[in-house]
Amino acid sequence: MTTLLPFLAALSDASRLRLLFLVQEHKITVAELRPILGLGDGDLAAHVKQLVEIGLIKAGKGGTHLKLKHKHAALLGKLFTHFKVGTKKDTQSQSDAKKLHDLRHKKPAKSAKPAKKAATKKKAAK
Repeated sequence: MTTLLPFLAALSDASRLRLLFLVQEHKITVAELRPILGLGDGDLAAHVKQLVEIGLIKAGKGGTHLKLKHKHAALLGKLFTHFKVGTKKDTQSQSDAKKLHDLRHKKPAKSAKPAKKAATKKKAAK
């Protein structure tokens, strides 16, 4: 019973559940989690530390990539499936996945240089 309580306590926080789902579904870094979850460095570190201490996740080389511990992956997968986490009805998971996609596929900002060239061409034509 004493090992089950910390496990259940870890699952009782929305940010940690979101973190666990993202780690389960994607190869993700701590730096990517920060803007998706909207947490500061200290809060995110505390959540990650708690999940590492109870053995749900592990940090990869350099501590940047997070991975779900294999022995808990099936159990969490069943819980997420049973409670329909990640489905179209689960707007939070869908939103988190979109944020991750947008973060990884940022379009480069358009520079103002082409507009300046056009203005220079107009002046030269006069």
